[in-house]
Amino acid sequence: MNWHIIGETVRGASHKRSDKPNQDAWAFSQDDTCTVLAVADGHGSSKHTHSEIGAQLAVQVALTLLNDFAHADKGEDSRQIKQAADYLPSQIVQAWRAAVDNADNGETENPKDRYSLYGSTLIAALISTDYVLYLQIGDGDLLVLTDDGQLQHPLPKNIGLIANETFSLCEAKAIYHFELALQFFNHKPTPALIFLATDGYANSFTDQADFHQAVEDFQQQIATHGADKIQHCLADWLDETSEQGSGDDVTVTMMFPKAAQQPAE
Repeated sequence: MNWHIIGETVRGASHKRSDKPNQDAWAFSQDDTCTVLAVADGHGSSKHTHSEIGAQLAVQVALTLLNDFAHADKGEDSRQIKQAADYLPSQIVQAWRAAVDNADNGETENPKDRYSLYGSTLIAALISTDYVLYLQIGDGDLLVLTDDGQLQHPLPKNIGLIANETFSLCEAKAIYHFELALQFFNHKPTPALIFLATDGYANSFTDQADFHQAVEDFQQQIATHGADKIQHCLADWLDETSEQGSGDDVTVTMMFPKAAQQPAE
């Protein structure tokens, strides 16, 4: 099945006022074998001064490793695929740290301090002909809309975190804070919409019900007006969302079957 991707990232209203950069990042890749979509949110505090770079590195690492995973010869045994997927968190953390080391170029002597400067979350989705894989570390949202209109959270929400705390790629035990789900299409139907966003989007709504309604509305807007129209309007919508809501950087991305992108008659 061919997949269409739309997405946008905007600098938060509060960051514009304080002249801070956008610390979110997103990227995707697509070929005949798979589609990969990734979103990251750099922490942006005084302890994480290079986090906008860390977020960019995170999405690029995710694209590379998930593409490698999809193209690797793992056989057709679902158990073997699951076993291979279990190694992804450690591979991602290791590759991200190597990318940070290269970007930092020896400027920060202590590795612990170096990784903290570039600290970021990460959410990613890989969809192939046989399965879909979701993974996440830190805050943000990954939702799936099914053909029958159900909105699902395929990954469990992190518990035990207070206020604005979040898990991060920069933590020493980052690999233990990943959530990962692998769903095979012989057990689960193909998603109608996969939605990824940084926490600046959900935090702009008064409650979860309004946030969920906004995600469902995207699918309806795509069906009514077409994907190109929604992509054209997305940056303005997200600017307004940040201004009236969280004030944070906002990134929204989604993938859906290409058959769903044409506007209704």
